Order: sequence, then C-alpha cells, then structure tokens
Amino acid sequence: MNRMESHRYRSQIEQLIQGFSAETIGMLTSLSDEALQEKLDGIINFPIILRDHTDSELIEFYYTSSYVYLLETLNVPKDAKLFEIAAGDTIFIPKALNAHAELGAKYVTANLNTNLSRGFKEKASVLDIEIQVIEDDGVNILNYCGQGSMDVVVFHHAMNDIIQTIIAQREGIDTIQVDWWTAEPQMLQAVMAYHNRRELKSAAYDEFIHIIETCMKLLKEDGYFIFDNCTYAGYESMGYSSEFHSNYIELAREWIGEANLGLQEIELPGFDPKWWMVLQKVNL
Repeated sequence: MNRMESHRYRSQIEQLIQGFSAETIGMLTSLSDEALQEKLDGIINFPIILRDHTDSELIEFYYTSSYVYLLETLNVPKDAKLFEIAAGDTIFIPKALNAHAELGAKYVTANLNTNLSRGFKEKASVLDIEIQVIEDDGVNILNYCGQGSMDVVVFHHAMNDIIQTIIAQREGIDTIQVDWWTAEPQMLQAVMAYHNRRELKSAAYDEFIHIIETCMKLLKEDGYFIFDNCTYAGYESMGYSSEFHSNYIELAREWIGEANLGLQEIELPGFDPKWWMVLQKVNL
C-alpha cells in the first residue's frame, strides 16, 4: 500500500508495543530496520490477510507508528486535542497520541455502537492521556465539544463506517444495540446495492458533507483532518467488493473537493494518496 522509511517505526517503540504478545515484541525489537520494513511490506498489502494474532499486532504497530510520525511531521502540539470519529473498539489513534503527547493532551471519540464502546474503554484504560468516549453520532459532536477545540480530526478506516451507518439508517438497520461484526455483512450488502444502482452519492453525499462541515467547526484554524483506509481480505464472501472499498479515500477526496469547504490537501512523501489523505483547514 505504501512504503515508508524504517526509522519511522522506531520512534516510541516501547509505548507502541505495549500489550502485544511476547512473540511479537521479541520479533519487533530484534529485527533490523531493513527486515522490519520487509515484514511490514508483507502485511500492509492489498488485500490485507490476517493469519494470526502476530499479523494483527503488526497492523496495529504500522498504523500507530504512522500516526506518531504524522503528528510529529505536522508539528501537532504535544498537548494536542484530537477527535476520532467512530473509533469502534480500535485504540490505534489514542495509542499514537499517547506516545506523541505530553501533559494536557486529550483524545475524544464518538461511538454509536454500545458493544464497540465497551471494548474500546477496556483497551484504552491502560493509556495515560485523558480519554472521552461519547456514545452518540459524530454529527452531534458540537453538543459535547466547543468549536475550534481540536487540533486534529481523524478518520481512521472510518469512511466505510460512516457510509455504512448512513445507508443503514435509511434502510432501518440497527447499528447501535447489535453486535457490529454480525450485522456488518447486511450493512455492506446494502451499501453495495446503492453503489450498483448508482444511487450511493444521492443517498449519502449530503449527510457525509454535513459531518465534515461539523468536524471543521470543531477544528482549530490550520488544524488537520487525517484519513486512512485499508482493505482486508474476505469482502467478496460477504457480497461486497474489495475494489469498491479500496476507493473510499478517492471518494472522500472527490466529495470534499466538490463541496469546496476550505480544506487544502497536504502531500507527504511515503504516504500513498490512494490509502491516505491529509487535509488542512485554511482561511478562504
């Protein structure tokens, strides 16, 4: 998907491997830079195949270290306030902020699904930074956080969740009091049906742009949006399309560009624009 210099993975390694199995920790700390890069290149591919817990931990290490690098490269303050929409039960982003941050940093997420929120809180309880989990739709975030209060807004593998939720609400599919992973095939199939009928944009564009506009109000001037996406193997078996899923960043780029919101894309060497997008809030 994208290749980055191996030194990016070495920063704050002790914090980033916290909670990993002894097997993965031993491997990551013993590999040379070149061998580590080769190992990650074999995992971060299209589509991503997770064979065991070691692969899952390598995925986490790749993304957490990538976000630490992004926060450093973009000169995000050490006491940053960061909002992640729809984190689910994944703590990649708060783990990265925890490694980057100093006293005063805060992480906020909005999670609709109660089971995923419970899992997130359990995993994140070991981190040092202040964490707030809002069990509400991200579009309502301004009811909880003030305008101009965030340095960064992150959409980590979230475009699919946002579109799935928008379509699920239209189709009357419960996304809150359900096991997300059990319900996901139905949501994916619904998204695919709209896409195949060429109705996805008419159904989801306005609500998606409303979410982006809301997050822009949350963001400080010159603050950043960071989007990433990846494609895991197995989508076709659920009646979904890996090819469609792999174009979510381009879909977001196209829709946000069309809306002319005052966001400027920042290109960073080593971050493939097919899988990453960094946007900065600018004055029009």
